Amino acid sequence: MNFDTTPFEEAGPRADAMLETLRSIGYTLETAVADIIDNSIAAGATDVQLEIVWQGQQSTLTLSDNGRGMNAEALREAMRPGSRHPGQVRHKDDLGRFGLGLKTASFSQCRRFTVLSKPKAGEVTFRCWDLDYVNEAKAWNLLCHVSDESLVEELAAQPQGTIVFWEKMDRLVGNLQLGNQKHEVHFGQYVKMVEHHLSMVFHRYLEDGSLTIYVNGEKLSPWDPFLTAEPFTQRLLDETLLSGQVVIRPYILPHHRRLSHPDLFEEAGGMRGWGAHQGFYIYRNRRLLVAGDWLGLFRREEHCKLARIMVDLPNTLDDAWQIDIRKAQSFPPTTLQGDFKRIGTHARTRAVEVYRARGRRLKHTHSIGFTPVWQENVRLGQRHYTINRQHPLVKDLLEKSKGQSSALLHAVLRMCEETIPVPLIVLSEAEKPREQAVPYENVGDEEIMPLLQDLFRDFRAAGRCAADVRQMLLNMEPFNYFPHLIDKLSDV
Repeated sequence: MNFDTTPFEEAGPRADAMLETLRSIGYTLETAVADIIDNSIAAGATDVQLEIVWQGQQSTLTLSDNGRGMNAEALREAMRPGSRHPGQVRHKDDLGRFGLGLKTASFSQCRRFTVLSKPKAGEVTFRCWDLDYVNEAKAWNLLCHVSDESLVEELAAQPQGTIVFWEKMDRLVGNLQLGNQKHEVHFGQYVKMVEHHLSMVFHRYLEDGSLTIYVNGEKLSPWDPFLTAEPFTQRLLDETLLSGQVVIRPYILPHHRRLSHPDLFEEAGGMRGWGAHQGFYIYRNRRLLVAGDWLGLFRREEHCKLARIMVDLPNTLDDAWQIDIRKAQSFPPTTLQGDFKRIGTHARTRAVEVYRARGRRLKHTHSIGFTPVWQENVRLGQRHYTINRQHPLVKDLLEKSKGQSSALLHAVLRMCEETIPVPLIVLSEAEKPREQAVPYENVGDEEIMPLLQDLFRDFRAAGRCAADVRQMLLNMEPFNYFPHLIDKLSDV
């Protein structure tokens, strides 16, 4: 088709309709603020100051940075919706993609936003989008206006930098009123959500000191989803895909009983809780996009909540990974899903081992000959849990009860098996995991040792050597929880 000779008509979008539509991309307050900070990082900023001021309907948000500022021409282009083509080659550290982030993020939360900028050795320039004015003018009219002159003075005193100023924050404030204490508390909860989200999304920048973020004067600390400073965190082997472009680093977090401080359990659970934060963590240039998700490959499971897998991507794979405007979702291409399932399966298996061990140091729980007390069986397509009749203690009890009491003992065991309160156990474990005891928890060694000694003597009397008996006990539930006591057993 020859486009040079084909007739055409211009059919540009209506300014008022388009800008109102851009408000509904799907940002929350915290994802919108993070998108603005992406621009600060791309401009080389090392310091970001965020002020979220409660004034009822007049509440405002101001974000200032010390990055490379813009002159009037560059600022006008930055304020243009769709200022960059998503396929445009970008610097490897650039966090943008569509040229929409500043505008869509701001429009999603407010009806007027102003950007002031100052390049090094340059003058302060400002531009403003006001949706109410655009609706009235029905035109793409960008205002050369700032409502708060003190912002001009503030930026003029700095060597360089940029300020983003939000007003008419209708989406955030809604019907909240100044003077209503409950409304003020509600507004404060939004601020807390922003603080946690930024601590999470930019935690790698905050950890290495390349970026500092203050919210209402308070310096943010990084939220490390992998608890890398904890001695019992397990880091599995790294893997690389696509000739090293994709780097995958699985972590298995410690059971809460192995954490160095009890407060870490709540902290590591994040805003959404342990169950919601399991899975893959997708990073693009060290900036977190997806904070824990199995990407449709697995279901979230309570016993897999300790598995968190870091995935590092460059910005050259944006299209293949379906990264959206909000930079809040991403999916691996079909060609990599097999690798991700394999890596995820391995991490989930390891996480289940730690979860079931409940933080105790176990011996040989997966060696040949391990003897559990309970077994999982399938009967008519349904899961059932039965007491292991081959467990040495159970087997010995059954043999000694042969005769008149044998049928009664079997009936009691069957009753215990059929009435296990599985739903209650699952619910309690999910809601209050720290309240679930491990076998013989808070029972002193002086109570366990006599039982071990009796078993040791019985097995020795049956003709087994001491080393074999110790190994048998190490492989026997629940005595595998007490290797330190088994080591003390002797023939004396």
